[in-house]
Amino acid sequence: MVSAANAQARALGVLPGMTATQAKSIAGSLQTSSSHPGLANPGDWSWIEHDTQEDLEEIYSLAERLMQFSPLVGVESIDKILWAGRSILQPQSICIDITGLESWYGGEMAMAQALQRWLTSEGRFGCIGIADSLGQAWAVSNYAFRKHVNTWMLQIERNESSLSESLQQNPRIERIASGATWEAFRNLPIESLRLDIETVAKLHRLGIRSIESLVCLPRQSLTSRFGSRLLERIDQCLNAHPESISVRNSGQSLEVCIDFEHPVFHTDELHEALQDGIQQLCQKLDSIGHGAWRLLVRLGLEVSTMQIEQNAPRAVPSHVIQLGLFQTSNDPKHLLWLIDGCLERNPPHLGKNLGIKQILIQAPWTAPIRWKQNPLFDCQTLRYRDEAAKLIDGLAARLGRNQVVGLSLVQDPIPERQTKSKPLTGLRNDGTEQSTKRKLRKAPIEDFQKNRSMLPGTESHWTRPLQLLPTPIRIDIQLDANGTPRRGRLSCDPNKKSSASKEFETILEAIGPERIESSWWSGPTVRRSYYRVALDSGLWWWIYQDLASLQWYLHGMFH
Repeated sequence: MVSAANAQARALGVLPGMTATQAKSIAGSLQTSSSHPGLANPGDWSWIEHDTQEDLEEIYSLAERLMQFSPLVGVESIDKILWAGRSILQPQSICIDITGLESWYGGEMAMAQALQRWLTSEGRFGCIGIADSLGQAWAVSNYAFRKHVNTWMLQIERNESSLSESLQQNPRIERIASGATWEAFRNLPIESLRLDIETVAKLHRLGIRSIESLVCLPRQSLTSRFGSRLLERIDQCLNAHPESISVRNSGQSLEVCIDFEHPVFHTDELHEALQDGIQQLCQKLDSIGHGAWRLLVRLGLEVSTMQIEQNAPRAVPSHVIQLGLFQTSNDPKHLLWLIDGCLERNPPHLGKNLGIKQILIQAPWTAPIRWKQNPLFDCQTLRYRDEAAKLIDGLAARLGRNQVVGLSLVQDPIPERQTKSKPLTGLRNDGTEQSTKRKLRKAPIEDFQKNRSMLPGTESHWTRPLQLLPTPIRIDIQLDANGTPRRGRLSCDPNKKSSASKEFETILEAIGPERIESSWWSGPTVRRSYYRVALDSGLWWWIYQDLASLQWYLHGMFH
Protein backbone atom coordinates (compact mmCIF):
# COMPACT_ATOMS: atom_id res chain seq x y z
CA MET A 1 0.00 0.00 0.00
CA VAL A 2 1.29 3.48 -0.93
CA SER A 3 1.41 5.59 2.27
CA ALA A 4 2.76 8.78 0.75
CA ALA A 5 3.82 10.11 -2.64
CA ASN A 6 5.66 13.27 -3.55
CA ALA A 7 4.23 15.91 -5.87
CA GLN A 8 5.87 14.50 -9.00
CA ALA A 9 4.49 11.03 -8.36
CA ARG A 10 1.01 12.48 -7.72
CA ALA A 11 1.19 14.40 -10.98
CA LEU A 12 1.85 11.14 -12.82
CA GLY A 13 -1.06 9.33 -11.15
CA VAL A 14 0.55 7.58 -8.15
CA LEU A 15 -1.65 8.42 -5.16
CA PRO A 16 -1.71 7.36 -1.48
CA GLY A 17 -3.99 4.40 -0.88
CA MET A 18 -2.94 2.52 -4.01
CA THR A 19 -1.45 -0.92 -3.74
CA ALA A 20 2.24 -1.23 -4.50
CA THR A 21 1.42 -3.31 -7.57
CA GLN A 22 -0.83 -0.60 -8.99
CA ALA A 23 1.77 2.13 -8.36
CA LYS A 24 4.58 0.16 -9.97
CA SER A 25 2.40 -0.75 -12.96
CA ILE A 26 1.79 2.99 -13.50
CA ALA A 27 5.53 3.62 -13.31
CA GLY A 28 6.14 0.81 -15.78
CA SER A 29 3.59 2.10 -18.27
CA LEU A 30 5.04 5.62 -18.04
CA GLN A 31 8.50 4.16 -18.63
CA THR A 32 7.42 2.64 -21.94
CA SER A 33 5.30 5.61 -23.04
CA SER A 34 6.48 9.06 -24.07
CA SER A 35 8.41 11.02 -21.48
CA HIS A 36 6.79 13.79 -19.47
CA PRO A 37 8.64 17.10 -19.86
CA GLY A 38 9.83 18.57 -16.59
CA LEU A 39 9.10 15.41 -14.58
CA ALA A 40 11.48 12.79 -13.32
CA ASN A 41 12.00 9.63 -15.32
CA PRO A 42 9.74 6.95 -13.75
CA GLY A 43 12.61 4.50 -14.03
CA ASP A 44 14.60 6.67 -11.61
CA TRP A 45 11.95 6.68 -8.90
CA SER A 46 12.89 5.66 -5.38
CA TRP A 47 10.62 3.17 -3.63
CA ILE A 48 11.12 3.45 0.13
CA GLU A 49 9.44 1.12 2.61
CA HIS A 50 7.19 3.08 4.97
CA ASP A 51 8.40 2.97 8.58
CA THR A 52 5.53 3.96 10.87
CA GLN A 53 7.77 4.08 13.93
CA GLU A 54 10.19 6.42 12.18
CA ASP A 55 7.31 8.76 11.31
CA LEU A 56 6.09 8.80 14.91
CA GLU A 57 9.55 9.43 16.32
CA GLU A 58 10.08 12.28 13.86
CA ILE A 59 6.81 14.09 14.59
CA TYR A 60 7.26 13.74 18.36
CA SER A 61 10.85 14.88 18.06
CA LEU A 62 9.63 17.95 16.15
CA ALA A 63 6.99 18.58 18.83
CA GLU A 64 9.68 18.55 21.51
CA ARG A 65 11.77 21.12 19.66
CA LEU A 66 8.69 23.33 19.17
CA MET A 67 8.46 23.74 22.95
CA GLN A 68 10.83 26.67 22.55
CA PHE A 69 7.80 28.61 21.25
CA SER A 70 5.26 27.40 23.82
CA PRO A 71 5.33 24.98 26.77
CA LEU A 72 1.97 23.51 25.67
CA VAL A 73 2.73 21.51 22.55
CA GLY A 74 0.98 18.27 21.61
CA VAL A 75 0.48 15.94 18.70
CA GLU A 76 -3.05 15.60 17.39
CA SER A 77 -5.11 12.76 18.84
CA ILE A 78 -6.55 10.36 16.30
CA ASP A 79 -9.69 8.26 16.20
CA LYS A 80 -9.92 4.58 15.49
CA ILE A 81 -11.54 5.41 12.12
CA LEU A 82 -9.49 6.89 9.29
CA TRP A 83 -10.37 10.50 8.53
CA ALA A 84 -11.23 11.59 5.02
CA GLY A 85 -8.23 13.11 3.28
CA ARG A 86 -5.78 10.95 5.23
CA SER A 87 -3.87 7.99 3.81
CA ILE A 88 -2.57 6.51 7.09
CA LEU A 89 -4.01 6.28 10.58
CA GLN A 90 -1.23 8.20 12.32
CA PRO A 91 -0.76 11.70 13.81
CA GLN A 92 0.23 14.19 11.10
CA SER A 93 -0.38 17.59 12.75
CA ILE A 94 1.11 19.39 15.76
CA CYS A 95 -1.04 21.58 18.04
CA ILE A 96 0.39 24.55 19.97
CA ASP A 97 -1.37 26.69 22.57
CA ILE A 98 -0.11 30.27 22.10
CA THR A 99 -2.58 31.96 24.45
CA GLY A 100 -0.83 34.94 26.08
CA LEU A 101 2.43 34.38 24.19
CA GLU A 102 1.71 36.37 21.05
CA SER A 103 2.69 39.66 22.71
CA TRP A 104 6.30 38.47 23.00
CA TYR A 105 6.48 38.28 19.19
CA GLY A 106 4.46 41.37 18.36
CA GLY A 107 1.16 39.62 17.61
CA GLU A 108 -0.20 36.28 16.44
CA MET A 109 0.79 36.77 12.78
CA ALA A 110 4.33 37.77 13.76
CA MET A 111 4.61 34.66 15.95
CA ALA A 112 3.31 32.47 13.12
CA GLN A 113 5.85 34.01 10.74
CA ALA A 114 8.66 33.32 13.21
CA LEU A 115 7.44 29.74 13.48
CA GLN A 116 7.39 29.37 9.69
CA ARG A 117 10.94 30.68 9.42
CA TRP A 118 12.08 28.16 12.03
CA LEU A 119 10.35 25.29 10.20
CA THR A 120 12.03 26.37 6.96
CA SER A 121 15.42 26.39 8.69
CA GLU A 122 14.68 22.82 9.79
CA GLY A 123 13.90 21.83 6.19
CA ARG A 124 10.14 21.54 6.80
CA PHE A 125 7.25 22.61 4.58
CA GLY A 126 4.35 23.51 6.87
CA CYS A 127 0.94 25.16 6.80
CA ILE A 128 -0.18 27.11 9.89
CA GLY A 129 -3.69 27.87 11.07
CA ILE A 130 -4.50 30.28 13.93
CA ALA A 131 -7.96 30.17 15.52
CA ASP A 132 -9.85 30.16 18.81
CA SER A 133 -10.38 26.39 18.89
CA LEU A 134 -8.43 23.31 17.95
CA GLY A 135 -11.08 22.25 15.41
CA GLN A 136 -10.93 25.57 13.59
CA ALA A 137 -7.13 25.68 13.50
CA TRP A 138 -6.96 22.10 12.22
CA ALA A 139 -9.49 22.81 9.47
CA VAL A 140 -7.77 25.88 8.04
CA SER A 141 -4.21 24.56 8.38
CA ASN A 142 -5.06 21.32 6.57
CA TYR A 143 -7.47 22.61 3.91
CA ALA A 144 -7.03 26.37 3.36
CA PHE A 145 -4.01 25.74 1.10
CA ARG A 146 -4.72 22.17 0.04
CA LYS A 147 -5.40 23.01 -3.64
CA HIS A 148 -2.05 24.78 -4.02
CA VAL A 149 0.28 22.64 -1.88
CA ASN A 150 1.00 20.14 -4.67
CA THR A 151 1.95 22.96 -7.05
CA TRP A 152 4.26 24.59 -4.50
CA MET A 153 5.87 21.27 -3.58
CA LEU A 154 6.36 20.42 -7.27
CA GLN A 155 8.20 23.70 -7.80
CA ILE A 156 10.53 22.82 -4.92
CA GLU A 157 11.12 19.31 -6.24
CA ARG A 158 11.94 20.67 -9.70
CA ASN A 159 14.40 23.12 -8.09
CA GLU A 160 12.40 26.00 -9.52
CA SER A 161 12.36 27.56 -6.04
CA SER A 162 13.87 26.79 -2.66
CA LEU A 163 12.03 26.37 0.64
CA SER A 164 12.89 29.92 1.70
CA GLU A 165 11.84 31.37 -1.66
CA SER A 166 8.58 29.44 -1.57
CA LEU A 167 7.90 30.81 1.92
CA GLN A 168 8.46 34.39 0.74
CA GLN A 169 6.03 33.92 -2.14
CA ASN A 170 3.42 31.97 -0.12
CA PRO A 171 3.56 32.45 3.69
CA ARG A 172 1.00 29.62 4.17
CA ILE A 173 -0.55 31.20 7.27
CA GLU A 174 -4.31 31.47 7.75
CA ARG A 175 -5.77 33.36 10.70
CA ILE A 176 -9.42 33.13 11.75
CA ALA A 177 -10.65 36.17 13.67
CA SER A 178 -11.84 35.64 17.22
CA GLY A 179 -15.56 34.85 17.47
CA ALA A 180 -15.84 33.89 13.79
CA THR A 181 -19.04 32.18 12.61
CA TRP A 182 -19.47 29.47 10.01
CA GLU A 183 -19.15 32.14 7.31
CA ALA A 184 -15.37 31.99 7.77
CA PHE A 185 -15.40 28.28 6.87
CA ARG A 186 -18.13 28.23 4.24
CA ASN A 187 -15.78 27.44 1.35
CA LEU A 188 -13.90 24.64 3.12
CA PRO A 189 -14.76 21.04 2.13
CA ILE A 190 -16.57 18.76 4.55
CA GLU A 191 -13.34 16.73 4.93
CA SER A 192 -11.98 19.62 7.03
CA LEU A 193 -14.38 18.55 9.81
CA ARG A 194 -12.32 15.34 10.35
CA LEU A 195 -15.16 13.08 9.25
CA ASP A 196 -14.66 9.39 8.58
CA ILE A 197 -14.55 8.20 4.99
CA GLU A 198 -17.95 6.48 5.12
CA THR A 199 -19.74 9.64 6.32
CA VAL A 200 -18.01 11.75 3.66
CA ALA A 201 -19.05 9.29 0.95
CA LYS A 202 -22.69 9.47 2.06
CA LEU A 203 -22.63 13.28 2.06
CA HIS A 204 -21.07 13.33 -1.40
CA ARG A 205 -23.84 11.11 -2.74
CA LEU A 206 -26.30 13.71 -1.45
CA GLY A 207 -24.40 16.48 -3.25
CA ILE A 208 -23.01 18.01 -0.02
CA ARG A 209 -19.35 18.88 -0.46
CA SER A 210 -18.77 22.10 1.48
CA ILE A 211 -19.45 23.27 5.04
CA GLU A 212 -21.79 25.93 3.65
CA SER A 213 -24.10 23.22 2.26
CA LEU A 214 -23.87 21.14 5.40
CA VAL A 215 -24.78 23.76 8.02
CA CYS A 216 -27.91 24.71 6.07
CA LEU A 217 -29.44 21.28 6.76
CA PRO A 218 -31.60 20.72 9.87
CA ARG A 219 -29.62 19.19 12.73
CA GLN A 220 -32.32 16.63 13.54
CA SER A 221 -32.04 15.03 10.13
CA LEU A 222 -28.25 14.86 10.39
CA THR A 223 -28.44 13.02 13.71
CA SER A 224 -30.94 10.44 12.48
CA ARG A 225 -28.98 9.71 9.31
CA PHE A 226 -25.32 10.13 10.29
CA GLY A 227 -25.30 9.85 14.09
CA SER A 228 -24.14 12.28 16.74
CA ARG A 229 -20.48 12.24 15.65
CA LEU A 230 -21.18 14.54 12.69
CA LEU A 231 -22.83 17.18 14.89
CA GLU A 232 -19.95 16.97 17.35
CA ARG A 233 -17.45 17.68 14.57
CA ILE A 234 -19.54 20.64 13.36
CA ASP A 235 -19.70 22.08 16.89
CA GLN A 236 -15.95 21.63 17.32
CA CYS A 237 -15.31 23.60 14.15
CA LEU A 238 -17.74 26.37 15.19
CA ASN A 239 -16.20 26.48 18.70
CA ALA A 240 -19.49 25.40 20.31
CA HIS A 241 -17.74 22.29 21.60
CA PRO A 242 -14.12 23.28 22.41
CA GLU A 243 -11.30 20.74 22.50
CA SER A 244 -8.17 20.59 24.60
CA ILE A 245 -4.63 19.93 23.42
CA SER A 246 -3.23 16.69 24.77
CA VAL A 247 0.25 17.56 25.99
CA ARG A 248 2.58 15.06 27.58
CA ASN A 249 3.68 16.66 30.80
CA SER A 250 2.60 16.56 34.43
CA GLY A 251 1.82 20.27 34.68
CA GLN A 252 5.05 20.95 36.62
CA SER A 253 8.29 22.31 35.28
CA LEU A 254 10.14 19.00 35.01
CA GLU A 255 13.39 20.45 33.82
CA VAL A 256 16.75 21.43 35.22
CA CYS A 257 18.83 24.28 33.80
CA ILE A 258 22.51 24.70 34.65
CA ASP A 259 24.26 27.91 33.60
CA PHE A 260 28.05 28.17 33.71
CA GLU A 261 29.86 31.37 34.55
CA HIS A 262 32.56 30.37 32.09
CA PRO A 263 32.12 27.91 29.20
CA VAL A 264 33.04 24.26 29.82
CA PHE A 265 35.60 22.89 27.38
CA HIS A 266 36.27 19.42 28.85
CA THR A 267 34.09 16.30 28.91
CA ASP A 268 34.99 15.54 32.55
CA GLU A 269 33.42 18.80 33.72
CA LEU A 270 30.44 18.13 31.46
CA HIS A 271 29.91 14.68 33.02
CA GLU A 272 29.95 16.11 36.54
CA ALA A 273 27.40 18.79 35.60
CA LEU A 274 25.16 16.22 33.91
CA GLN A 275 25.35 14.03 37.01
CA ASP A 276 24.16 16.91 39.21
CA GLY A 277 21.41 17.87 36.75
CA ILE A 278 20.09 14.32 36.40
CA GLN A 279 20.06 13.96 40.19
CA GLN A 280 17.91 17.10 40.53
CA LEU A 281 15.53 15.99 37.76
CA CYS A 282 15.05 12.55 39.32
CA GLN A 283 14.22 14.18 42.65
CA LYS A 284 11.45 16.16 40.94
CA LEU A 285 10.16 13.01 39.24
CA ASP A 286 10.25 11.06 42.50
CA SER A 287 8.28 13.78 44.31
CA ILE A 288 5.27 13.21 42.00
CA GLY A 289 5.72 9.45 41.62
CA HIS A 290 6.55 9.68 37.92
CA GLY A 291 9.32 8.43 35.73
CA ALA A 292 10.72 9.86 32.52
CA TRP A 293 9.32 8.30 29.36
CA ARG A 294 11.33 10.59 27.11
CA LEU A 295 14.39 12.62 27.97
CA LEU A 296 15.69 15.76 26.25
CA VAL A 297 19.17 17.17 26.91
CA ARG A 298 20.15 20.43 25.22
CA LEU A 299 23.80 21.56 25.44
CA GLY A 300 24.04 25.28 24.70
CA LEU A 301 27.28 25.87 22.80
CA GLU A 302 29.17 29.16 22.62
CA VAL A 303 32.31 30.35 20.87
CA SER A 304 35.05 31.54 23.19
CA THR A 305 35.35 35.33 23.49
CA MET A 306 39.10 35.05 22.97
CA GLN A 307 38.69 33.35 19.61
CA ILE A 308 35.63 35.08 18.23
CA GLU A 309 36.10 37.18 15.12
CA GLN A 310 34.76 40.66 14.78
CA ASN A 311 31.05 40.83 13.83
CA ALA A 312 30.83 36.99 13.98
CA PRO A 313 27.98 35.41 15.95
CA ARG A 314 28.90 33.88 19.28
CA ALA A 315 25.94 31.52 19.48
CA VAL A 316 26.00 28.24 17.55
CA PRO A 317 23.26 25.57 17.26
CA SER A 318 22.76 23.55 20.43
CA HIS A 319 23.78 19.93 20.71
CA VAL A 320 20.53 18.03 21.37
CA ILE A 321 20.13 14.52 22.79
CA GLN A 322 16.67 12.89 22.59
CA LEU A 323 15.96 9.57 24.30
CA GLY A 324 12.92 7.32 24.33
CA LEU A 325 12.84 4.72 27.10
CA PHE A 326 11.56 1.16 27.16
CA GLN A 327 9.82 1.83 30.47
CA THR A 328 9.50 4.89 32.72
CA SER A 329 12.49 5.47 34.98
CA ASN A 330 13.62 7.95 37.62
CA ASP A 331 16.87 6.16 38.39
CA PRO A 332 19.68 8.76 38.04
CA LYS A 333 22.36 6.14 37.37
CA HIS A 334 20.31 4.61 34.57
CA LEU A 335 19.48 7.95 32.91
CA LEU A 336 23.06 9.18 33.17
CA TRP A 337 24.28 5.92 31.63
CA LEU A 338 21.96 6.46 28.66
CA ILE A 339 23.15 10.04 28.15
CA ASP A 340 26.79 8.91 28.31
CA GLY A 341 26.04 6.34 25.63
CA CYS A 342 24.60 9.02 23.33
CA LEU A 343 27.57 11.32 23.96
CA GLU A 344 29.93 8.49 23.18
CA ARG A 345 28.15 7.82 19.89
CA ASN A 346 27.74 11.48 18.88
CA PRO A 347 29.93 13.75 21.06
CA PRO A 348 29.93 17.56 20.86
CA HIS A 349 33.18 18.75 19.31
CA LEU A 350 34.51 20.78 22.22
CA GLY A 351 37.82 22.55 22.17
CA LYS A 352 39.56 25.76 23.01
CA ASN A 353 37.30 27.64 20.57
CA LEU A 354 33.97 26.04 21.47
CA GLY A 355 32.51 25.37 24.92
CA ILE A 356 29.24 24.63 26.71
CA LYS A 357 27.57 27.63 28.30
CA GLN A 358 24.33 26.00 29.46
CA ILE A 359 22.83 22.54 30.08
CA LEU A 360 19.06 22.05 29.92
CA ILE A 361 17.66 18.65 30.94
CA GLN A 362 13.92 18.09 30.37
CA ALA A 363 11.47 15.25 30.86
CA PRO A 364 8.76 16.39 28.39
CA TRP A 365 6.73 13.19 28.72
CA THR A 366 6.36 11.32 31.97
CA ALA A 367 4.14 8.56 33.33
CA PRO A 368 3.44 7.09 36.77
CA ILE A 369 5.76 4.35 37.93
CA ARG A 370 3.73 1.23 38.75
CA TRP A 371 5.07 -1.11 41.41
CA LYS A 372 4.01 -4.73 41.32
CA GLN A 373 4.86 -7.54 43.75
CA ASN A 374 6.48 -10.52 42.11
CA PRO A 375 4.50 -13.79 42.16
CA LEU A 376 5.30 -16.52 44.64
CA PHE A 377 6.74 -18.80 41.97
CA ASP A 378 9.04 -16.26 40.32
CA CYS A 379 10.57 -16.99 36.95
CA GLN A 380 13.64 -15.71 35.15
CA THR A 381 11.69 -13.27 32.96
CA LEU A 382 9.99 -11.53 35.89
CA ARG A 383 13.07 -11.61 38.10
CA TYR A 384 15.24 -9.75 35.60
CA ARG A 385 12.56 -7.57 33.99
CA ASP A 386 14.13 -4.28 35.11
CA GLU A 387 17.60 -5.41 34.10
CA ALA A 388 16.31 -6.38 30.64
CA ALA A 389 14.65 -2.98 30.22
CA LYS A 390 17.88 -1.17 31.20
CA LEU A 391 19.87 -3.30 28.77
CA ILE A 392 17.43 -2.48 25.94
CA ASP A 393 17.59 1.25 26.75
CA GLY A 394 21.38 1.21 26.79
CA LEU A 395 21.69 -0.64 23.49
CA ALA A 396 19.16 1.68 21.83
CA ALA A 397 21.03 4.76 23.07
CA ARG A 398 24.39 3.51 21.81
CA LEU A 399 23.43 1.69 18.61
CA GLY A 400 20.31 3.60 17.57
CA ARG A 401 16.62 2.88 18.09
CA ASN A 402 16.19 1.00 14.81
CA GLN A 403 19.03 -1.41 15.67
CA VAL A 404 17.29 -2.86 18.76
CA VAL A 405 14.12 -4.54 17.60
CA GLY A 406 11.78 -7.31 18.65
CA LEU A 407 9.96 -9.79 16.47
CA SER A 408 6.22 -10.23 16.45
CA LEU A 409 4.21 -12.90 14.67
CA VAL A 410 1.89 -11.92 11.83
CA GLN A 411 -1.05 -14.02 10.71
CA ASP A 412 0.03 -14.54 7.09
CA PRO A 413 0.41 -17.82 5.19
CA ILE A 414 3.39 -16.58 3.15
CA PRO A 415 6.53 -17.59 5.15
CA GLU A 416 8.57 -14.38 4.66
CA ARG A 417 5.63 -12.28 5.90
CA GLN A 418 5.01 -14.18 9.14
CA THR A 419 7.31 -12.04 11.29
CA LYS A 420 7.65 -8.29 11.67
CA SER A 421 10.41 -6.39 13.43
CA LYS A 422 9.57 -3.35 15.56
CA PRO A 423 11.80 -1.07 17.65
CA LEU A 424 11.43 -1.91 21.33
CA THR A 425 11.71 1.71 22.43
CA GLY A 426 9.16 3.09 19.98
CA LEU A 427 5.56 4.22 20.24
CA ARG A 428 2.27 2.84 19.09
CA ASN A 429 0.68 3.98 15.83
CA ASP A 430 -1.47 6.52 17.66
CA GLY A 431 1.53 7.94 19.53
CA THR A 432 0.76 6.38 22.92
CA GLU A 433 3.38 4.52 24.88
CA GLN A 434 3.87 0.79 24.58
CA SER A 435 2.99 -1.29 27.61
CA THR A 436 6.11 -2.51 29.36
CA LYS A 437 4.10 -5.08 31.26
CA ARG A 438 2.74 -6.51 28.07
CA LYS A 439 6.19 -6.63 26.45
CA LEU A 440 7.90 -8.41 29.36
CA ARG A 441 5.18 -10.01 31.42
CA LYS A 442 4.93 -13.36 29.61
CA ALA A 443 6.68 -16.05 31.60
CA PRO A 444 8.51 -18.90 29.84
CA ILE A 445 6.33 -21.92 29.22
CA GLU A 446 8.88 -24.01 31.16
CA ASP A 447 7.53 -22.47 34.40
CA PHE A 448 5.90 -24.43 37.19
CA GLN A 449 2.54 -24.33 35.36
CA LYS A 450 2.82 -26.48 32.25
CA ASN A 451 -0.51 -26.45 30.46
CA ARG A 452 0.87 -28.24 27.41
CA SER A 453 3.93 -30.18 26.48
CA MET A 454 6.81 -28.33 24.84
CA LEU A 455 8.39 -31.51 23.53
CA PRO A 456 8.53 -31.41 19.71
CA GLY A 457 6.84 -34.04 17.66
CA THR A 458 8.80 -36.60 15.72
CA GLU A 459 8.21 -34.76 12.43
CA SER A 460 8.09 -31.11 13.60
CA HIS A 461 11.72 -30.41 12.68
CA TRP A 462 10.87 -31.26 9.06
CA THR A 463 8.03 -28.78 8.58
CA ARG A 464 10.03 -25.53 8.45
CA PRO A 465 13.77 -24.89 8.04
CA LEU A 466 15.88 -23.23 10.71
CA GLN A 467 17.44 -20.94 8.10
CA LEU A 468 14.99 -18.94 5.99
CA LEU A 469 16.55 -16.83 3.25
CA PRO A 470 15.43 -13.17 3.30
CA THR A 471 15.16 -13.24 -0.51
CA PRO A 472 14.48 -16.56 -2.28
CA ILE A 473 17.22 -17.62 -4.72
CA ARG A 474 16.31 -18.79 -8.19
CA ILE A 475 17.24 -22.42 -8.91
CA ASP A 476 17.03 -24.86 -11.82
CA ILE A 477 15.00 -28.01 -11.21
CA GLN A 478 14.55 -31.06 -13.42
CA LEU A 479 11.33 -33.02 -12.91
CA ASP A 480 10.50 -36.65 -13.48
CA ALA A 481 7.49 -37.92 -15.37
CA ASN A 482 5.24 -37.40 -12.32
CA GLY A 483 6.30 -33.75 -11.87
CA THR A 484 8.44 -34.47 -8.79
CA PRO A 485 11.82 -32.71 -8.44
CA ARG A 486 14.68 -35.11 -9.21
CA ARG A 487 17.72 -32.90 -9.94
CA GLY A 488 18.58 -29.33 -8.97
CA ARG A 489 21.21 -26.61 -8.92
CA LEU A 490 21.51 -22.88 -8.24
CA SER A 491 20.74 -20.79 -11.33
CA CYS A 492 23.61 -18.41 -10.52
CA ASP A 493 26.30 -17.83 -7.93
CA PRO A 494 24.88 -15.20 -5.51
CA ASN A 495 28.41 -13.86 -4.83
CA LYS A 496 29.73 -13.73 -8.40
CA LYS A 497 26.42 -12.88 -10.12
CA SER A 498 27.26 -15.26 -12.95
CA SER A 499 25.69 -18.37 -14.34
CA ALA A 500 26.27 -21.47 -12.26
CA SER A 501 29.01 -23.81 -13.39
CA LYS A 502 28.06 -26.70 -11.12
CA GLU A 503 26.40 -29.74 -12.53
CA PHE A 504 22.92 -30.76 -11.44
CA GLU A 505 22.81 -32.58 -8.11
CA THR A 506 20.62 -35.60 -7.67
CA ILE A 507 17.66 -35.22 -5.31
CA LEU A 508 17.53 -38.37 -3.20
CA GLU A 509 14.16 -37.62 -1.60
CA ALA A 510 11.45 -35.02 -2.22
CA ILE A 511 8.58 -34.59 0.25
CA GLY A 512 5.63 -32.58 -1.01
CA PRO A 513 3.99 -30.71 -2.49
CA GLU A 514 2.70 -28.38 0.25
CA ARG A 515 0.42 -25.76 -1.27
CA ILE A 516 0.67 -22.24 0.24
CA GLU A 517 -1.49 -19.37 -1.01
CA SER A 518 -1.82 -15.77 0.13
CA SER A 519 -5.07 -14.30 1.48
CA TRP A 520 -7.35 -12.62 -1.01
CA TRP A 521 -7.37 -9.33 0.93
CA SER A 522 -3.56 -8.93 0.98
CA GLY A 523 -3.15 -7.96 -2.68
CA PRO A 524 -2.30 -10.02 -5.76
CA THR A 525 -2.60 -13.75 -5.15
CA VAL A 526 0.64 -15.64 -4.45
CA ARG A 527 0.44 -19.41 -5.06
CA ARG A 528 3.35 -21.75 -4.34
CA SER A 529 4.08 -25.46 -4.10
CA TYR A 530 6.78 -26.24 -1.50
CA TYR A 531 9.02 -29.34 -1.37
CA ARG A 532 11.52 -30.56 1.21
CA VAL A 533 14.34 -32.18 -0.75
CA ALA A 534 17.55 -34.01 0.20
CA LEU A 535 20.51 -33.69 -2.20
CA ASP A 536 23.23 -36.29 -2.69
CA SER A 537 25.76 -33.73 -1.34
CA GLY A 538 24.09 -33.97 2.08
CA LEU A 539 22.22 -30.66 1.90
CA TRP A 540 18.54 -30.33 2.72
CA TRP A 541 16.64 -27.63 0.84
CA TRP A 542 13.22 -26.07 1.20
CA ILE A 543 12.21 -25.16 -2.35
CA TYR A 544 9.03 -24.00 -4.01
CA GLN A 545 7.59 -23.45 -7.46
CA ASP A 546 5.79 -20.20 -8.21
CA LEU A 547 2.59 -21.43 -9.85
CA ALA A 548 2.18 -18.15 -11.74
CA SER A 549 5.62 -18.06 -13.43
CA LEU A 550 6.40 -21.82 -12.97
CA GLN A 551 9.88 -20.77 -11.76
CA TRP A 552 11.62 -22.62 -8.91
CA TYR A 553 13.22 -20.92 -5.89
CA LEU A 554 15.31 -21.94 -2.88
CA HIS A 555 13.68 -20.47 0.25
CA GLY A 556 15.43 -22.15 3.16
CA MET A 557 17.83 -24.83 4.35
CA PHE A 558 17.52 -27.50 7.03
CA HIS A 559 20.38 -28.25 9.40
